[in-house]
Amino acid sequence: MRINLMNQRRARDKDKTVQDILTAARQLFSEMGIYGTSIRDIEKASGVSKGLILHHFGTKEKLYAAVQDLLAQGYVTMMDTKRRKSKNFRDMVAAAVRSAFEYTKNNPEYRRISLWSYLEGQERNTELEKRFIKALIAAMRDGQQSGVVREDIDAFLMPFIIRGTIDYWIQKEKLVQELIDNGENQEGGPDDRLIDALTQLFTK
Repeated sequence: MRINLMNQRRARDKDKTVQDILTAARQLFSEMGIYGTSIRDIEKASGVSKGLILHHFGTKEKLYAAVQDLLAQGYVTMMDTKRRKSKNFRDMVAAAVRSAFEYTKNNPEYRRISLWSYLEGQERNTELEKRFIKALIAAMRDGQQSGVVREDIDAFLMPFIIRGTIDYWIQKEKLVQELIDNGENQEGGPDDRLIDALTQLFTK
């Protein structure tokens, strides 16, 4: 009984230690990238010793990969949950666009690390992301066969068009606001109009 309690405590302590490391690493990597962040920086921010950080993750590169996987997991899980709750295919497309937009906009660390990964040559296409993109492409093709999705747009390109448009829109947020201030915006919130436009672009 006593040994079991000790093992449970060690497991809890390990989980907290790993979480503290990941939280600190995610913040620092998003601010300075992998090359601008040292293990010493993470040690100071997390309160976990360098030895323990390396014990749990091995190298800074493996820790960076773990942060990327964690962010990808959050994105894919949220998208999949919204997709499963959709009542019909059009709702599924709308939910996919809206959830992709909201997650990207509301998670600046996700955006920054994605950009740093590209700039520093550290991009990783996780198996989870690959499976999710393949599932979206297959769903779009099913929608085309059922007559709900436009057939004149390649289903393979649809997930990338959605993601690319969202990334650029958020990146140019200040320009969008400037145009709105100059009277270029029509009725309705610009974010909602973008989501509606992307949904209408692919569905009939």
